[in-house]
Amino acid sequence: MSAIEAYHDYVYHTPWGALFYQLLWEQLDEILRPGMRVLDFGSGFGKTAKHYTDEYDVTAYEPSAGMLSQAEIGFKQLTGPDFNQLGEYDVILLHNVLEYVQDPAALLATLSTHLTPHGQFSIVKHNALGHAFASAVLFDDPARALREYQGAAMASQSFGAMQIYDQTQLAKWLPQGFRVKKVWGLRTLFGLSANNEIKATSTWQQDMAALERVLALDPQAQAVAFFHHVNVSR
Repeated sequence: MSAIEAYHDYVYHTPWGALFYQLLWEQLDEILRPGMRVLDFGSGFGKTAKHYTDEYDVTAYEPSAGMLSQAEIGFKQLTGPDFNQLGEYDVILLHNVLEYVQDPAALLATLSTHLTPHGQFSIVKHNALGHAFASAVLFDDPARALREYQGAAMASQSFGAMQIYDQTQLAKWLPQGFRVKKVWGLRTLFGLSANNEIKATSTWQQDMAALERVLALDPQAQAVAFFHHVNVSR
């Protein structure tokens, strides 16, 4: 199974993949309003774009041909040179994107020109301390966890080398006039257990979703979440 096929399986066929998107979409629902124009930049398989396409004017941009080969349909899909066709949007999604971009500040500056005057970014980013917790607990690899905590280079199983950045770095990349409006934790605890059998039960899924919703807004819990979801606006 290729890395992209394994990632597709995680997104579409695992209860923890489903829980990630359930929680992410609940958080996004606080940002989105009916009729908004949404750009999902780095849309991957188009799961989020597909989810919102009936209620919003959704455009997706994904440069990877491998991802697009298994992507959803039913919305405007752009790729490669289609970047020049980007319009104006109320919300731009950058979910697990900036880690793999050579110049995140330049990308944010460019995309900000495609936002309406009150437009917003929804940014999902990896969190270094969350990675250390996962390595130590889920993978039982404390040596790896220590290296990650000390700033060792990290790589995604699906997408290769990635640049982990913190909130301070993100603030430096933001175009002038933009600020962080709200932060949620995402995948705070549900990714730490290796007990996949219990994760398949509806009781676990419901109880874990309830716990994650509370922890998402707790600053101490956010510090160890695997991901942060950051809402940025002018």
